[in-house]
Amino acid sequence: MRARTATTLAVLTALTLTVPALTVSPALAAPASAPSWTADLTAPAGFVGMSPTCVLDTRTDNTPFHNGFTPLGPREYYPAVVGVVPHEATAVVVNVTATNPTSAGYLSVRGESTPQTGTPDTSSLTFTPGQTVSNLVTVALSQDNVRHTVNIFNSAGTTDVILDVVGYYAPGAADKFTPLHPNRIADSRTDGTGPLGSSATRSIRVARPELGDQDAHAVVLNVTATDGTADSFLTVYPTGTTRPSEASNVTVPVRRDVANRVVVPVGADGKIDIYNHIGSVNVIVDIVGYYSPSGTGLFQALKTPVRLDDTRTTGYKMTGPTTMGLGIEVDPKGLGAELNITATNADAAGHLTVFPGTADWNVPGTSTLSYVPGLTVANSVTTGLDDNSTTFSMDSFGGAVDVITALTGYYTTG
Repeated sequence: MRARTATTLAVLTALTLTVPALTVSPALAAPASAPSWTADLTAPAGFVGMSPTCVLDTRTDNTPFHNGFTPLGPREYYPAVVGVVPHEATAVVVNVTATNPTSAGYLSVRGESTPQTGTPDTSSLTFTPGQTVSNLVTVALSQDNVRHTVNIFNSAGTTDVILDVVGYYAPGAADKFTPLHPNRIADSRTDGTGPLGSSATRSIRVARPELGDQDAHAVVLNVTATDGTADSFLTVYPTGTTRPSEASNVTVPVRRDVANRVVVPVGADGKIDIYNHIGSVNVIVDIVGYYSPSGTGLFQALKTPVRLDDTRTTGYKMTGPTTMGLGIEVDPKGLGAELNITATNADAAGHLTVFPGTADWNVPGTSTLSYVPGLTVANSVTTGLDDNSTTFSMDSFGGAVDVITALTGYYTTG
């Protein structure tokens, strides 16, 4: 994402608890019974991490197959070229950002083999007018196309879209996934480091003996920004490398918690750097997994994401722990899952935590997604599965909230 100018930042709206509730969009409508999805998977593949690379920014002329300097229109499908990944890639990991939206709506980022007609059954991120919001999305790729693309659907109004590629999956790639029980490895509110200031960078050790990830080539994090004093953004990148000037990972609003999943290569010293653009902000970092030559998890992406659960259909909001399943027995043994979780209709502020195991034990002191009344918030999630290879757990802390959970892929033992 290009560095924001003062003019761009001026249009961002500070988020408060009084923002009107979003109208439920077609993408968030309850689906019919979930279809069988076992035949809708890409081939098992290892991971290749990249420094964030911007492949689309509709605010500039970097928009192949779309008029430059023109936002996406209502109900528009846009095929974004992701030419920085090789032809053999089975899935791409992208950080998608919506900015300058003119109405409430959502983006759905879908694989290139999905139809570019109708309304998608799932959404990737939601937004309100004037808001800038990001989410990390894993998208299946087809082997039929010479030049890979991902399809971006905009539900309503107009919005600019920025797409940063942070990695991809390919058969034969050396790095495989290892899930971790979520672990908080940095919290500037309590660890003595204090808020991250304007144009400041802070290094955090992510490869640690106590985590068993000393050989990690890339890590999977949940990064939360809180107490921001200005509309800003965070960029996460490996130490010892040049900070990507046209990429961001977490959009920082004033005085509201916001989280985003981050997949980032690890520097040679076992650390990552986090950069804050303007103002000051507290940063919380939770690690949930890593990729390394010693890992065993190969990823299979769903060509069409599948809705697993929607509490709005039951009439009971989430108020505490629950255990959820993938709906099938994964063979070979499942290690983890990739999800997109949306929180809406919150009665009061709170947060969700997703973790492996059953909901009645070993709940980690970490967070996955923060929510407030009046906003619909989405975040992608990487989680391990429990020993029977099909289930994970979720817990809510704070106000009762509706939760929509979609499956985008899973990891099997390779």
